[in-house]
Amino acid sequence: EAILKGLLPDGSRVGSEGRDHRAGTDLTFSMPKSWSLIALVGGDNRIIDAYRDAVKETLHWAEKNLAETRMEVKGREKVVPTGNLVVGLFQHDTNRNQEPNAHFHAVVANVTQGPDGKWRALRNDKLWAHNTLLNAMTMARFRLSVEKLGYEIGEQSKHGNFEAAGVTKEQRDAFSTRRAEVLAQLAKMDTKGPGATDAATLMTRAAKVTIEDRAALGRSWTYKAAELGFDPTAVIARANARAASNI
Repeated sequence: EAILKGLLPDGSRVGSEGRDHRAGTDLTFSMPKSWSLIALVGGDNRIIDAYRDAVKETLHWAEKNLAETRMEVKGREKVVPTGNLVVGLFQHDTNRNQEPNAHFHAVVANVTQGPDGKWRALRNDKLWAHNTLLNAMTMARFRLSVEKLGYEIGEQSKHGNFEAAGVTKEQRDAFSTRRAEVLAQLAKMDTKGPGATDAATLMTRAAKVTIEDRAALGRSWTYKAAELGFDPTAVIARANARAASNI
């Protein structure tokens, strides 16, 4: 929290006293729905681990290639690469409708250490500009991992996203009422594009609620999956058998 306010461990600060300090940038990495269902309803935590590792690998690449700051070089202010980021990674497993939705928030603090050793505000233009690439890189690394676990790749979509074979669209949609709310709002709006999607998301966003009984929530997911004819344990068993046969 202190770092997000620009206060560093050595007692120094980034930014000027009395001026608002931009806290940072939230990069959100979300697994496609089928993988959330297998991991959170079926209980295969290896999928969460694989996705977390993929996100971390992507962040290491971003750190080396996208981190920049402004500093004075030979009397002129220039944008220079720094090669370092300060990131807090937070794992969430539900959306606001309390449905399975494994995702990670990579909170990139607005600080980076320049080549002269001084800490300055991060210039995040490259991070935003490469947001789609960061997702595609994560999914590419994730694909290698889940295929090694024996899972088969199902439906594929843009930006490198892909679903798991063995989970139908109807089953995914049944656990995706949050997405349905956003799409319904978009259909009512005149404007389209990423900005419209962001607006529709905010307009339909329910207040966050505390999950009082996670075990009960998990059981409700299991009951719903059974009603839909979805057996995640069978999908996991097929993957394990396939992985064993490839050894």
